Amino acid sequence: MQGPLTGQRLRLEAWQHHVISELFGRKRSDQRRRHRYVWIEVPRKAGKTTLLVTIGLYMLMVDPEPGAEIVIATASADHANLCFDIARDMVRSDRDMAAVCRASRRTLTYKDAHLRVISSRQETSAGRNISCLLFDDFAQIQNRELHDALITSIAARTQPFTLYATTAGSDHVSLAWEIHEYATRVQAGEIEDPDWHVTLFGARADDDWTNPEIWRRAHPGIDVSISEEFLQQECRRAQQTPGFIGSFRQLYLNVWGQDRSRWLDMEKWDQNGRESIDLSALAGRECRVGLDLSTTTDLSALVLAFRERDGGYTILPFAFCPEETIEERQRRDRVDYVAWREQGFLIATEGNTVDHLMIRQKILELSRTYRIRELAYDRWNSSMLITHLVSDGIPCVPVAQSNSAMNGPSRELERVLANGTLHHGGNPVLRWCAGNAVAHADPSGDIRPSKNKSIERIDVLVAMLMAISRHMVADWSGRAARCH
Repeated sequence: MQGPLTGQRLRLEAWQHHVISELFGRKRSDQRRRHRYVWIEVPRKAGKTTLLVTIGLYMLMVDPEPGAEIVIATASADHANLCFDIARDMVRSDRDMAAVCRASRRTLTYKDAHLRVISSRQETSAGRNISCLLFDDFAQIQNRELHDALITSIAARTQPFTLYATTAGSDHVSLAWEIHEYATRVQAGEIEDPDWHVTLFGARADDDWTNPEIWRRAHPGIDVSISEEFLQQECRRAQQTPGFIGSFRQLYLNVWGQDRSRWLDMEKWDQNGRESIDLSALAGRECRVGLDLSTTTDLSALVLAFRERDGGYTILPFAFCPEETIEERQRRDRVDYVAWREQGFLIATEGNTVDHLMIRQKILELSRTYRIRELAYDRWNSSMLITHLVSDGIPCVPVAQSNSAMNGPSRELERVLANGTLHHGGNPVLRWCAGNAVAHADPSGDIRPSKNKSIERIDVLVAMLMAISRHMVADWSGRAARCH
């Protein structure tokens, strides 16, 4: 332990005691541990790393697992060194542990058991038989390969155990966010999964971040590992420097952040996508379609939009990417194209360029299930495919990508998002595009998502807006006809 408490015997705080009791006190009928997975999400300076290292030492020296292999995984070499230093210092400070435990480079050994601290995929080894896996600052681990290589190494143990400890992150298309979402649903009782234990402290997104009462509710380490006076200083700093507000909320109140340049409120976006889409209920219904074709190697998008009685839309998106470029794009864009393909959210077309024939076949397949009233498209790079679709009997309408043309559907998207009536089912590719979007406003105040200014790809979002635009034209036409 570092800071003013250095050298003192570790005393568990109430929240830490609860975690330990749940982890080691609850048993199955066969006396194995009840929980196989633990998610701990607390603000910075709450004592999570010290607790994680302590659990690692317990699993090394007390847990009866034969030949135990404990791994602490971190995002960086510096943090790995910090975790190992804490573990080694704990051993050295206790005469009995120091007498029986050997320390070498990032490894502690006790009898036939080993505790190792790693920070990269290269430090994992094929065939490793991990019994206890501890991830620290998990939101900072961007390498899914590291996680997957480790998580698949625990299957052979009788009671394998994985613990994730983290403070809120800012990337809503990351593995940490995926597991955070699952853990919060387990905690809320939306998912019944007794293999998981969840401990989560933090403020709500709409809480007053300047209120000390909110701090005390959100941060279990106040006046123990962090002083309220320090938080008051940091709060004043945030009030004087607005760019620091997001960091204050994320690090000290454990509120997941988002890039302030983003157009859409992604917390509202996620709230709109809580319910899955009932495809059987959409069969035979009328819809309008948006098509955004990419360059030869990028993402292409096809989105069906269904008008709903609540004034909103149900969205059914499809994304296409050349098979041979998926792994390259995954490295470049830092999102999991491979997982999206395997989960059915991304359609891989054969070869290294976008296959327009496959997109055409998909549109015709969908037209046999849904009543496609119109297909909206951007004239750029689409003439040949549109010619074929028109000959197939698909009504096609060009939609300009100007601010004046896209302002209407962009404002409509803002409206339905605020009302909670954009039913998108949580599609991760669409979410990624929505989170990337940056709005461009012209002098008259008309807006549109800008591909040049946006953080990454926004193709699926643009296709959705084109589909919505045709619903709006149909609504206007219907109102005009009734007036006459």
